[in-house]
Amino acid sequence: MTTLTPREVEVLRLIANGFTYEEMAEHLSIGVGGAKGAASRMMLRLGALNAPHAVLLGVQAGILKGRTKRRPGPKRMPLTGRQAEVLTSSADGAPISVVARRLHTTPQQVSARLSESYIRLGVTHLPRPERRAAAVAEARRRGLIPPATTQKDAA
Repeated sequence: MTTLTPREVEVLRLIANGFTYEEMAEHLSIGVGGAKGAASRMMLRLGALNAPHAVLLGVQAGILKGRTKRRPGPKRMPLTGRQAEVLTSSADGAPISVVARRLHTTPQQVSARLSESYIRLGVTHLPRPERRAAAVAEARRRGLIPPATTQKDAA
């Protein structure tokens, strides 16, 4: 059976609870490099390929018993301001090049922000042609972008 130091067990628990290296460093009162090093040593000792594999091995070895709660932190925004702006501007189905001109940016930037939005809104499983409409609908449902305006509203 693999034996981990108390610090390595703590690092494993933090990883299992979704802490970033920055959050682990703060929690453990060490630098980010120290948190990465501790995680690396723990994974090496477990024979893990990556962090999720380390968690699986930790559970299988009985090292992880139950989950601790993640420390409270700032709420993460579901969309950045720019992602919301790109989704709002592209809600009418305009081509990416038109949205780029509207927002005074490049089509590559618009495409990147849309892709990020799809991931954050959980619509990547849909066929590519349906993703934008689904992302706009989901963002509106969550109140992340303004509701659609009708012809009556515009008049």
